[in-house]
Amino acid sequence: MDVVQSERRGACVLLTLNRPDMLNTITNPMLDRLEQILDEEQGGDSRALILSGAGRAFCAGSDLSEPHRDPQQRVRRVHALIVRMRDFPKPIVAAINGLALGGGLELALACTFRVARRGARLGLPEIKLGLLPAYGGTQLLPRLVGENRALEMILGGDPVDGATAAAIGLVNRVCEEGDDVIACAAELAGTITRHSLVPQRAILRAVREGGALPLEEALTLERRLVHEVSQSADTLEGVQAFLEKRPPRWQDR
Repeated sequence: MDVVQSERRGACVLLTLNRPDMLNTITNPMLDRLEQILDEEQGGDSRALILSGAGRAFCAGSDLSEPHRDPQQRVRRVHALIVRMRDFPKPIVAAINGLALGGGLELALACTFRVARRGARLGLPEIKLGLLPAYGGTQLLPRLVGENRALEMILGGDPVDGATAAAIGLVNRVCEEGDDVIACAAELAGTITRHSLVPQRAILRAVREGGALPLEEALTLERRLVHEVSQSADTLEGVQAFLEKRPPRWQDR
């Protein structure tokens, strides 16, 4: 059984965490497969990725039954994956179909966008086990929803549903229980995939890298990226298409 299935969906590639009997909990083989797919898709012709889970869970965290000789090595490995997902040159949309707990929510936090079913449950319950989030949750969640709301979730350990997650900015969109959450994620991705990847990559860099810099340095980064993008074939095509009143034909270069 492929623990992460990969299939093409139009301009997107759908990645499905595929351990439904174990609520798609994270194992080393799952990490191996995610890393492999990111390697393949980094230079592939897909324009966005969608990450979801099989069965009733997105991902319920780490598989605590899997032995680890060096827990710190595992944490470093997942941290590297989280950073890679955050810095990936194509948008990644998490389609949260059910439980997204612990490391599962942290995988979703590493995505560019999140879509959730109204009845999904999203949380970081590690404190109830005498632990703290180990896969970036203490850093990613406050940056997304603010320190106060993040601390309430992390220190309390209780999950929120999809509607509450949307209200606090944890997810971008909510779909009803009877809706196909992957279709909802694909709809969101479709608002992005119609545009050139060249400015998309630059925008992701400007927002992500610039957010960690003083304003003057961030504006310097923005100017550099504007200059780089303005030299691209797609900028010339975009301007020409506008003048000719036709849809642009992007080359992603």
